[in-house]
Amino acid sequence: MDNENTFDKLPVEVLQMISHIFEFLKLKHRKVASTVCWSWYHVSIQPRFLNKEVICLKYMNNVHDVLNIYTKSLRPYFAFRILSRKKKTEDDAVDSTEKDCWDWIYTIWPLLAPKVTYLEFFDRVKIKDGILPALLSVTPQLKVLKIRRVKCNYKKILHEVNRLQSLEELEIEYSHTFDHPEDDTKLLGVIPETLRKLCVKSLSNENKFIIEDLIKVITFCSSHLQSLELLDVNMTYEMMQSMVNLNMNLRKFDLCIVNPIDCARVPKIISLLLKTQWPLVDLRLHASCFAYDHVSDIMDTFKDLEKLLVSGRSESETLAGITGSSFESLSRLTKSINSLTKLKHLFIGVDRY
Repeated sequence: MDNENTFDKLPVEVLQMISHIFEFLKLKHRKVASTVCWSWYHVSIQPRFLNKEVICLKYMNNVHDVLNIYTKSLRPYFAFRILSRKKKTEDDAVDSTEKDCWDWIYTIWPLLAPKVTYLEFFDRVKIKDGILPALLSVTPQLKVLKIRRVKCNYKKILHEVNRLQSLEELEIEYSHTFDHPEDDTKLLGVIPETLRKLCVKSLSNENKFIIEDLIKVITFCSSHLQSLELLDVNMTYEMMQSMVNLNMNLRKFDLCIVNPIDCARVPKIISLLLKTQWPLVDLRLHASCFAYDHVSDIMDTFKDLEKLLVSGRSESETLAGITGSSFESLSRLTKSINSLTKLKHLFIGVDRY
């Protein structure tokens, strides 16, 4: 076939139309279409098609070979999720500390790292102390970092990592407690002031020193932080006290209260929330006890809400998680709902567990 008549020589207008058609294709079909020619391949790796595409590195033994293929890719950036290998039993954490499992960090990863903008560790991966610092230190363009249930020594990790200047989103889910208060994680030394989204999960009272460091982080990033999620983080009342006077422009706030001590303080926590004057458009609250008056107070305070979710928690079939369902409180609630002209999504109910 004459080269002048190949798909690769189509006019720009036709390629733009193909790009539009690609928007309607599922990922597996778009991958097939990308093999037609170089022009179609370039269309398939446009940022709008890669935004939700995450490459999963599931079996650590062959990661080196897989990443070696991606070093030849013309993609403008990469998003990786590192999963554990198959477990021997459901309760056994995966031990991936063997040297052979992580040699790719020192060989192949530096070639890819400048293009990596999203990185996620997930599912109880157990790693040596020096692995994560080595990986993060050569990934300067990282915008999203998620560390979920990773078994490692956070002190050594975070003390060895330079500040991630490009980081915009951080999610940490702690899978264990620390034995000594001196194991301070020093998150403040890693997170840039321009962090926009922070999500922290599963912090108990035993991690009090980490919570204190977390408060410093929120204060440090307060001028840029737009989304804050505190899920099953104890000492919620103390954290709200530290944030109430911060001049934050939070657009989203997600608070899940599980600890019985914090649940008993829900009225005080709600009172502190009402004093913040954050320009919230998305508010999600979860606890074992809410009152309908709390919901009305929230609606009367945050007038720009577009999404509101308030869920109590109950073991029974009754609405035990949300109390105070008198005629007066429900009438007030109805008026408060009607006053929110921007509201698009509303949930007031009970989570069963």
